[in-house]
Amino acid sequence: MFGFVIRLAVISLSATALFSSANESAPRIWIFNGLPGDEEHHQFFEKNLAAIRKAFTNRFQIPAENISILYGPKEAGYLNTASRENVLTELENIVQHSQKPDASPVWIIFHGHANRIPGGASLNLPGPDLSSKDIARALHKVSTESTLVILATTAASSDFLRDLSGPGRIVIAANSPKDPVSEPDFPLALSMALTSAELDADKDNLVSVLELFRACKQQILSLYESQGYMVREHAQLDGNGDGKGTQRPASEDGDPASKVTLPIPQLSKFE
Repeated sequence: MFGFVIRLAVISLSATALFSSANESAPRIWIFNGLPGDEEHHQFFEKNLAAIRKAFTNRFQIPAENISILYGPKEAGYLNTASRENVLTELENIVQHSQKPDASPVWIIFHGHANRIPGGASLNLPGPDLSSKDIARALHKVSTESTLVILATTAASSDFLRDLSGPGRIVIAANSPKDPVSEPDFPLALSMALTSAELDADKDNLVSVLELFRACKQQILSLYESQGYMVREHAQLDGNGDGKGTQRPASEDGDPASKVTLPIPQLSKFE
């Protein structure tokens, strides 16, 4: 019995050691959620943000302090409200983080409402909105030596992919340029994929961005089939930073996306 306890402790320490330094090894995750628009969306956003955060902290054991969510007030458990000023401040923090020696990877998730505007897309925020080109300018000085993963889960996300792609970046968009500009189911698919038993397709205890992309696509298909609807959103991946998304990644996009991974510790929780 005593030996079992020792072995269990060793396993626990090994899992924790994956991200032993919150500022050096574990990825930093920023989630920006814009204006909900109505109470129904507010309830969904809060539930989905909580599910995504729980997946990162429980399944992947990413330290809670490495996950920054801008949506509601601090009293509601968020870093801050997602105002234009606050989002730009955090984007500058991302730039500074990327320029540190041996900076850990950064994941950015855009969650909420967006719409197309002339020349790009706009993330709907309380107060002045933030365009895809505004965000691109804010992230312009992110080090190309640092890994940056961007998930644009909103409507008009193909415009975010085009404007935010670049060297050292992997971008996933919820829809293609030909899809209708309507609210996608991708945010729900993302939270479902992050806890899916099938997410780690090759069972190596590492989830690559490519595996996550494919899992989200499968969840989208399942959601539409369960409702008897024709699929109207087609997620895109740009893995080589050329600003061109694809539904079926070939090696030029798939290989870079397969090399950026999140470890799944042995004692991670699915619930």
